[in-house]
Amino acid sequence: MNKILLIVFLTFCSSLIYSQNDIFFFKKRYKTIKVFTTDSYIAFQTKNGEWFSGYIKKNRNDSFYLKPLAVRYNLMSIDTLAFDVMKFSMKDVYAMPKQGIQIDYKNGSFQITRSGGHVHFYWIKSGWIFRFGGGGYILLNILNGIIQNSFSIADIRLPIAAGVFLFGEVLRHTYTPTLKIGKKYYLQYFKTPIIN
Repeated sequence: MNKILLIVFLTFCSSLIYSQNDIFFFKKRYKTIKVFTTDSYIAFQTKNGEWFSGYIKKNRNDSFYLKPLAVRYNLMSIDTLAFDVMKFSMKDVYAMPKQGIQIDYKNGSFQITRSGGHVHFYWIKSGWIFRFGGGGYILLNILNGIIQNSFSIADIRLPIAAGVFLFGEVLRHTYTPTLKIGKKYYLQYFKTPIIN
């Protein structure tokens, strides 16, 4: 019995220490996807389309302070760029990346890694493989037809390849690597009580 009381007491004390920081949740309706506290990593897109990525230094009054951090890989070394702490309101967050989507620092700004990060079947979901395959097959048939002087649009393989290419274009325009903040996905702020 004494061990159980000791465990409950220690758990209560640790929750008091932890509760000194405000937190916010990224939710899908009633399900919590991720919890953000001090020193949590966050990546998000603002309303003007800019991406930011870094570690939260402080959560206060429906806003958070972000320390952007960029890692650049060179041939012989890895460079870490640290920026000044920036303040954002939760209302500034327009979208969050889907799980597995990686945000990297390239060409002077944060952006989605087009290789997809750790997303399964990214090349299929984004339609890249269908566009590449269909377009390549069309080009190959046209070049072979011109070289052999037997090019015909009535060839049944050409419309099929065009259909595969168009299917890839549809996938490219419908697939999005972000979760837009709105009715379905939202951020919820929770102010923790300050205990003296």
